[in-house]
Amino acid sequence: MSNSRKSLEEFRSKFLKVHNFHSNFSQYYHIDTPFSVVLEVYRSDLENKYFKIANFSPNDFSEILIDDESLLSSMAKRPLHQHDFFEFMFVQQGEVIFKIENTERIYPAGTGCIVNCNLRHLEKMSSDFRIFFLNLSKNYVKQLLDSISGLYFDIENNTSLHTLFHFLYKNASTEENTKKEYLDFFPVYNNSDSYKVIYNLEEKITKTLLAPVAGDSFFINGFIFQLFDHLSNSELYHTTTVDIDYNNDFLIFTKLTHLLEDSNQQLSRHELSKLLNYSGDYLNRISKKYSGMTLFEYSMTFIIRKAEYYLLKTDYSISHIISILGFTNRTHFYHIFYSKHHMTPKEYRLKYWDNSYQNN
Repeated sequence: MSNSRKSLEEFRSKFLKVHNFHSNFSQYYHIDTPFSVVLEVYRSDLENKYFKIANFSPNDFSEILIDDESLLSSMAKRPLHQHDFFEFMFVQQGEVIFKIENTERIYPAGTGCIVNCNLRHLEKMSSDFRIFFLNLSKNYVKQLLDSISGLYFDIENNTSLHTLFHFLYKNASTEENTKKEYLDFFPVYNNSDSYKVIYNLEEKITKTLLAPVAGDSFFINGFIFQLFDHLSNSELYHTTTVDIDYNNDFLIFTKLTHLLEDSNQQLSRHELSKLLNYSGDYLNRISKKYSGMTLFEYSMTFIIRKAEYYLLKTDYSISHIISILGFTNRTHFYHIFYSKHHMTPKEYRLKYWDNSYQNN
């Protein structure tokens, strides 16, 4: 065994027990601590590419830099793994191809997921990234959720309604649970700065783990609680519980729909392709598959809906509405609107104004 490989195995053994280590099908990870934080950085764009891992736990801090070519090549071929703890993954920089069982999903910066203990998965070393992992044992999750009943403030007790807390509770409470599922989340459109909150919470957690003082166990719990509450905010993130049998195309269609709902302007095929990390042609096929409309036709249904809102709920001029919606060609907007309502925007406003705007 090379010194680099031996160093990697010694590093892993400090915070993980790896079972089925020589399996090409699946490895199994176990942690002895209630929780841990792992930061991974992969740089392939440099002359000397490297993979850096830092692990923080209540018992230990350790880090390793891997720049040996043969070891990096070997790591790129490592098998899927699963574990006896929840894994929260958040992409801070770059882009990650996350393989979940037999499906590959793309996670750009600002997105992530939480996988339960039954899923085999792997982050592929295909492009540069910086990832924040928060690993939580089942017992820790149950203790954290049980503490909700003793909270002091009403705003804290609302968390029982959140999708994320429900996902954790359901998966932590049932020992016989064999369901393969994960929680997928991505930011609401134009919520590009929300990741800063997660980054700040990650910094607070890691700094506390590096230099703890009396009472910091409670602070750590609070930081993790705030992290999950932040991700559960529907004004900031869209969350989808995904069963492993859940069709990948439908998940992409769900994200596409959320983006179109969130945006106040029309989004071009190129913009949607960039936001979702799939080609415009592929998104067009998915749109046809689930809506029966082309990508352009489907996106226009949301734009017309917003136009209807502005016409009936505001006193904006029609020219201003057209500008808000991102149209540069007034005739084009009129044509699309007329195709649906068989009347002009002005006629539509005059016909429905009294029953809507004045009573709003």
